[in-house]
Amino acid sequence: MASVETTPCITPADHELARRAADNLRHDPLLERESITVDVRGGRATLRGTVSSYAAKVAACSTTRCVDGLAAVDNELSVRLPASARRADAVLRDAALAALVWKACLPRGMVEVGVRDGALTLTGRVDWSYQKKLAEAVVIPLQGVTSIVNRLRVSDRQVQMEVLGQIRAALRSDAQRHADAIRVQAQDGTVTLSGTLPTVGQRALACAAAREHPEVRELRDEIHVPLQR
Repeated sequence: MASVETTPCITPADHELARRAADNLRHDPLLERESITVDVRGGRATLRGTVSSYAAKVAACSTTRCVDGLAAVDNELSVRLPASARRADAVLRDAALAALVWKACLPRGMVEVGVRDGALTLTGRVDWSYQKKLAEAVVIPLQGVTSIVNRLRVSDRQVQMEVLGQIRAALRSDAQRHADAIRVQAQDGTVTLSGTLPTVGQRALACAAAREHPEVRELRDEIHVPLQR
């Protein structure tokens, strides 16, 4: 059962957000028997407690994010599997590999799965960003999972296309035509932007848009801005 953490320093607005979040959690069929405490400070929610599956941990975070007015959600829930839900690592790995092939429709061998005490690690390279998300989604509900680390990499070509799309969206109205002058090169998480933009403000927008892509670990800004005379 979800509950609200109360301390004297919590503002009325934060307390109301926590109350609404706890109500949402109580009405989620997957979470009605879980022990979850909601603490909200400065519009930022923190979930604490223990849940009986990794799927419940993920669902609790998703349900809380649906509360209007929350700025962010920190998921500090612990997963404690009941004895009936525990599986040998080899069995869990086989189940994960089968889910990736039959539910995510990923070619056999594209994704490698490591398992240790119920903790899954996904590695490999996929062609599209949606495949990375889908691979994680299909293994979340598996019985015996305690955590998931998604280390799948998206192909460099796809990252280039997606980053360029984000830059074009960021450079709106008249500035959008300048996006065609930007070149994007991606290699193993390092993205290089080059080309010419008329103002430093537009260069800053382009760089900020590129950094938002989840596959960008390092950004090299080689965009040229001509001197204004």
